[in-house]
Amino acid sequence: KEEIMNYALLLLAGSSKRFKSNTLKQFYIFKGRPIYYYPLKALNDSPLIDQIIILTLEDKVMDVFNYTKNNHLNKVKAVISGGATRNQTVNFGLKHIKDQVKDDDLILIHDASRALLNAKFIEIAINETKKKGATTFALHSYDTLVKASNNYEVVNYIERNEVFRLQTPQTFKAKLIMDAYKTHKDTHDDTELVFLNKNKIHLLKGSERLFKITSFDDIKKLESYLK
Repeated sequence: KEEIMNYALLLLAGSSKRFKSNTLKQFYIFKGRPIYYYPLKALNDSPLIDQIIILTLEDKVMDVFNYTKNNHLNKVKAVISGGATRNQTVNFGLKHIKDQVKDDDLILIHDASRALLNAKFIEIAINETKKKGATTFALHSYDTLVKASNNYEVVNYIERNEVFRLQTPQTFKAKLIMDAYKTHKDTHDDTELVFLNKNKIHLLKGSERLFKITSFDDIKKLESYLK
């Protein structure tokens, strides 16, 4: 039986509209390194990851490629241009590997702006997805949640015990995610595509460490974790 391969798609093609800086958040220099270096190093150092594909902005492809080479991040097999939306970007990544991927191989998808990815999260994602087929890290929502009308009046209250905030990594058996992208195209994230294709998504216990850098204030949050 052929050995299962584990691929990682690292997404750094976002436009960072809410990040008030001249630099896009994924390229912001933090402690001498661009933000994307931190999750990339975790993926590169993990014995469970075989190949990494980076998806970035078209005008950043060569910069990122050179950075990976200069820093000996040798599991990076390609740096390619992403699309206008998250789904397009992931789709480009999947197309890039589709001819080499086997049905039971695993594909881990991670936002580069979730900088504190580490070996433990990668291990849980890979091991659980081998058993369950499709997983995402998720955090319980502890706030009171409501649904509102267009003019900001409360329509109803949502049972918060049933509500989770999804994070990444999101990890899939290759056949599930490849088939989902053939059928559906525009969703909030990759688990939704796989879910719409009549597959179960299993939640893994998330962590505040997997927070997404969205605004400049989040750099302070990152500093507090990396003291």
